[in-house]
Amino acid sequence: NALIPVVTIIAVTMPRVVGGSAVVETVFAYPGMGRLLFTSIMGNDFVVAMTVVMIIAVTVVFFNLLADILYGWLDPRIRYQS
Repeated sequence: NALIPVVTIIAVTMPRVVGGSAVVETVFAYPGMGRLLFTSIMGNDFVVAMTVVMIIAVTVVFFNLLADILYGWLDPRIRYQS
């Protein structure tokens, strides 16, 4: 029962780590996806910006799906009905 909140926090935090890297990479001039997103927005390169945003969105969906699967595995009382 105690692992359900831990899984929830991890599932919410991991996409935030990927998305929040933009601030750190921009401030400290590290090369990475966050800096790529910032420079593509400033340079009006919307195809690259949409790609980076799509990768972040897929990361969010993946970790939410993983959390839902782990809920059913950790607690047998949770059943998904179709």
